[in-house]
Amino acid sequence: MIRTLRGWAIVRKPEAARKTRRSRIGCVRASIVATIRRLAACAVVLAGLATPALATTIGVAMVQPTGFTQLLRDGIESYAKSVPGVSVQFTYAPEGAGATQVEQVRQFIAAKVDALLILPVDPQANATITRLAQETDIPLVYANNGPREDWFAGRIAFVLPNDLVAGRLQMRKLAQMLDGKGRIAIIAGHPSHSATALRTRGVKEVAASFPGLSVVAEGAADWDRKKAAALVAGWLATGIALDAIVANNDEMAIGASDAVEAAGLPSDRILIGGVDATPDGLKAMQRKRMAVTVYQDAGLQARRAIDDALKLIRRETVQQYDWVPFELVTDRMSTTHFSK
Repeated sequence: MIRTLRGWAIVRKPEAARKTRRSRIGCVRASIVATIRRLAACAVVLAGLATPALATTIGVAMVQPTGFTQLLRDGIESYAKSVPGVSVQFTYAPEGAGATQVEQVRQFIAAKVDALLILPVDPQANATITRLAQETDIPLVYANNGPREDWFAGRIAFVLPNDLVAGRLQMRKLAQMLDGKGRIAIIAGHPSHSATALRTRGVKEVAASFPGLSVVAEGAADWDRKKAAALVAGWLATGIALDAIVANNDEMAIGASDAVEAAGLPSDRILIGGVDATPDGLKAMQRKRMAVTVYQDAGLQARRAIDDALKLIRRETVQQYDWVPFELVTDRMSTTHFSK
């Protein structure tokens, strides 16, 4: 019996040890597998942190921001921040500095931005900018200003206001306020911007339809408030009698109002109209220093420009001319509404 028991002990003891070892090995293997899985998961997370997501970059070449173009620039930046994975880079050039803007576009292309957003500074440079985009097959969006042709090959779009309509709206309201009779002066913007010619043309078309209206003075102030004030001060100093001053933008209209005030004339003696409905323009209307302005939606232009650029990047169909509407602003209720 003892031998037999010892025999069992000799036989069964190694078998129990083997089971114990197998159990321990199994536990160790499970622990190693779990550790490997945890390390692999951490590696994936760390890799994701170490490798940033590729951003879509839009290069914006534009005029020096001031007045309405400042609103447009801020709208572009703000909307781009709200779109995941989109960033914008800005460069600036003075009005008329076409060579500078062309070089900025070349630098954007060399940096491999995903799209170009251009607020032109010189119409003579537009053809070169368009050609560069076409040759490199990079999406190009002109905003607020740009060439006006029937069609362009390549991934090109235009987000533009109809400036001819702005001039017509502005002048028609002023003509109504003058009962169709009076002497008017026109202050034009910078000659490099298409809005200057189109808004002025719209003003003159409407004025010509009223036999009692006559244009007695005209000059350019390059969108600038101080230049407009100096221009109007010169007119008043030479004894030119005016019933209305029609300016291509609000900044020049405010300058005209400054000159009228400096001359000691009542604020309602000469009706003054502007375009853009900038915050300063709306304040001038509320203070009765301006009679009319025309609302140009900078935020809408910015959003459409970014959206069109992103669609072109994805090679989606985009309406080549994306027109942005104007809206006449004439009373306190309207100015309060547009100030929001």
